[in-house]
Formats: sequence, C-alpha cells, structure tokens
Amino acid sequence: MKKLLLFLSLIFMYNLAFSQGITINRTIVEPGPYKVGDVITIKYNINSGTQTPRYLWLRYQYNNKVLLPVANSTVYSQGNSVQTFSTEWNNFRFFPKSTIPSTSLYQQYQSTPWDYRADADWNVGQLTIQRTDAKIDGDFVSQKFTIKDNITYDDIHQLSIAYSVDATSQNITSVTTTGTAVSLGTVTGGSSSFKVKVAFPTNYTNIIHHSAQLMKLKVDGTIDFSQQPISSLPLDATGEANFTTQVKIGDEVGVFISPATQKAFMNNIVTVSDAYKAFLGHSQTNIAGVPNYFTYPNLERNVGNITTGPDDFNESDSYYMFAHIMGINVSQQAMIPTSTATSIKWQTGLLNQSWLNGTPTNKVVVTSNTQVANAVFAWGGDLDWSHSTDPAVVAQNITSRTTPLGSYSAKTLEDVNLSVSSKLEGGKVILSTTLTKQELAGLQLILKYDNTKLKLDNVIFDTGNTMTNFYTNDEDRLTFGSIDQLKTARIKVGTPYKLVFTPLINLTSTTGLFYFVLSDGVDKSGNKINLIIE
Repeated sequence: MKKLLLFLSLIFMYNLAFSQGITINRTIVEPGPYKVGDVITIKYNINSGTQTPRYLWLRYQYNNKVLLPVANSTVYSQGNSVQTFSTEWNNFRFFPKSTIPSTSLYQQYQSTPWDYRADADWNVGQLTIQRTDAKIDGDFVSQKFTIKDNITYDDIHQLSIAYSVDATSQNITSVTTTGTAVSLGTVTGGSSSFKVKVAFPTNYTNIIHHSAQLMKLKVDGTIDFSQQPISSLPLDATGEANFTTQVKIGDEVGVFISPATQKAFMNNIVTVSDAYKAFLGHSQTNIAGVPNYFTYPNLERNVGNITTGPDDFNESDSYYMFAHIMGINVSQQAMIPTSTATSIKWQTGLLNQSWLNGTPTNKVVVTSNTQVANAVFAWGGDLDWSHSTDPAVVAQNITSRTTPLGSYSAKTLEDVNLSVSSKLEGGKVILSTTLTKQELAGLQLILKYDNTKLKLDNVIFDTGNTMTNFYTNDEDRLTFGSIDQLKTARIKVGTPYKLVFTPLINLTSTTGLFYFVLSDGVDKSGNKINLIIE
C-alpha cells in the first residue's frame, strides 16, 4: 500500500511540474540613484522551468513622460539560431480585464478584444523571438531608455499580454509575471529642467525633424536672430525637448520651434485643400466686401501669405498655391515648403491668445525649476493644418484651461472613395477613376508610373463644364486633378479622370505599373476630406 501511495505521489509531482508555466520579468541593470538624462537598461528574463518555449510573443508598455527609448537599442540575447521582431505604437495604453489577474499574461492575451485606449502618456511595444536550437530561457532581450524629467517615477514599465509555443507546437497555457513594479525612486536633476512642449497632430510623425531652440532676446522682448541660439535640442516623438543645464530661474529666453528642411514629406504639405481655402479666404466676403471666410483671420492670413512680395495675404497667394499643386515650379514667386525649397514661410510662437490673434510671442521668463513652455507652429500655406498646430485645438485648450498640449487627435475627416482600375485595351494602357461623392470642390492626385514601360499619351477629364482641370507630367510623376475657381463649380460624379498610356514594351498585365503618392480633396465648404484610393 505504501509503495502504491509513493508511486501515485510521484505521478502527482511529475504532473504538477509538467503543468507549470513560464514566468517573465524585467529588471533595471544599472543601480540607482538616478538623475534626469541617465540611460538605463531594462532586461527581460524568462524562467521556463520544465517548459520548452521555442516562440514567445510579448506586449509591454511604458510611460513616455518618464522614459525615452534609445534608438536601435533593442538587443536579443538567445544565440544565433533565432528570429526576432520588435515594434511600437505611440500614445496608447493597455487596460487589463478586471476579472483576470493582471499578472496572468496569457489569460489577458486570450481575453479579446484587448482594451487599448489612446493615451498621450504611454507607448506600447511588442517583442517577438523564435528559437530553433534550444528553448528560450533566461535573459532574452534588453532595451535602453533615457530618463526624462517628471514628477513621479513609479510603475513606469508594465508587461501586458503574452503567449508562447513549446517544442511540440502547443501553446503554453500559463504565462505569468510577478507583477513587481518597475520604479526609479527619487530622481535628481529634474528640478532644474526647462521643458518645451509642442502641440501637433498625432499623425504628424515628422515632428522629430523639428528642433526647439532657446534664443536670446532683443530689448523689446522679440527674438534676436542675429545671435546664435543659447541651446537647441531635437524634439522627440512626443513633441518635447528637455533642457537640463542651459537655463536657470530668472532667465529670459525666446522659444523658437525650427522647421524641418529638405524632407520628402514637405512636398505634400500644401495641397488642393489648402489652395481652395486660400481661394475662399480672399474671395468670400460680406456685402461690404470684407473677407469673412477665415475663423482666425489674422492668423490664417499670416499662414496663407506665401508670396515673396507683399506681406499681406491676397489673390496672388491663392494663385501661386494653385500653380504649385498643378506641379508648376513657383519657387521664385512664392515661399512654399518643399524638399528643395531654399526659403519658406514659417510661423511659431507660444500657445496663447496672441497666437490666435496673429501676433506670435516667444518670450518666456523662467520662474520655476520645473517649468513647461507650450509652443505652436504653422507651415506657410498649410491652411488645413494637416502638418501644423490647429488653432481650433489651441482655442479649446485656452478656454478649458486643460493640461499642456502635446500630440492631439486631428479632427475626423469624411472618408471619400475614389475607385481606380486599369486595363489593356486597343494597344493602350487605360487607367480609369470612379467617383460617387457629390459636392466636391477639388481633388488632387500624384501618380508614380514606370516610365521605362509606359509613355503618357493623354489625361481625359470628365469633371463638368465649369471645373478647372490640370495635369503636369514630370518624367515618372504625374500630378492631376481639378479645382473650383468660381465658388459654385463641383466635380461631376462618374469617371472624372481617365489616363491613357502607350506601352513601351510588350505587356500582358497592368500590375505594378502605377502607385499613388498623394491623394487629397476638399468639399464645397473648404473642408479637407480623406480621399481613399481603392
């Protein structure tokens, strides 16, 4: 009987061991205490026990107001017989199911849909590793982060969901973490920082190509551009720059956000929606002839003024924006942002009522050792605010006295579909578009095509008798579209554009011959639309 009980006990112990799962934790390699600007290494560890994990998928999140990831610092450490993948989503946060322990990563993974919410203070990351020569065990990846200035440094990095597959291709049913909070304790040096925080639309990921500059001031409080900046730092992905040693309490500085230069995205800042807003801005008036289209007239007239001549916004600005979207080089007449522009119009200042009134201010008096200066900016000609700070968001922030702005969700645009099809017909390649949305005042499309295989013959417009149509063919880049110049013309539904090409080689298919690099549209009220090519 004793032998039987011993045998059963051994079976029970074996099954218990066999059923154990894996545990994932992370630690900070460098010991504290820490100060603002220190770089720390977070190391991820897996205790596989008796399991044989060969594949691991893990989601985590971190407070982006405390931690700034060091570029290209994710390093996997499980030998050479591995495949790895890492990615990240900014401004999201995971909320675990309340009925499941937050430490049960696999159960949280199974509990779909996952509860990810927009949150400007958090970023979500994903780590994936697959190993073929042995099980994944011990330290398997590390990442580096720079400590940013903040008030609290508790629970700044969390594990969210995970799953793992063992050597028999079975899911490991228990993937957990101990739940130990990652905290930094008391961080020094933050009390001497001066932060510049820029308001920008969340989808404007090119904010990282801008810099925050602290400038010397003239006697009248305006920026003295004849002198070199006191300091300059690039903005991070959250639109922030932390100056830790360059200023002290009592200093007076000018905050200036510098524009990006020679970047490809600049070619798509001023589009048909901006040109149409400029047209309405000078042509729509009250009975006394006073323009009344703009909501923030002084600011919008400043932003719309892109000509090299007069400092006042007028019909010339609208004309040269229209010429620009047609693909005409107007760099001698207008300072429109492009990747090759040597001069552009640029507006920047502090987030306040003066900005909305069209009289930007830049002067900041440093009165606190944890001061934040909130800044805004606008590209010349960007009247739809697609790449600039939206004044409506600024006004709302001033009125509601909310927390300092960083990235914000741009207003929702109406989705409009433009169907595109191509075919071989009669020895030609025909690309046709189909539009069903009515009341559109402008469309602009930029198409890239393989000019080693195709030669453009013609662009056939069927947009209505009163629309102004345009196209410009520059080697393999075709710009075409339509715009209302009467305030009453609308693009006709049906097949507004048909492109005709002659093949330069023998073709059996049109696959891979074209792709669109820009699609933009505007309705009769000057509202930008989200033009979807399908």
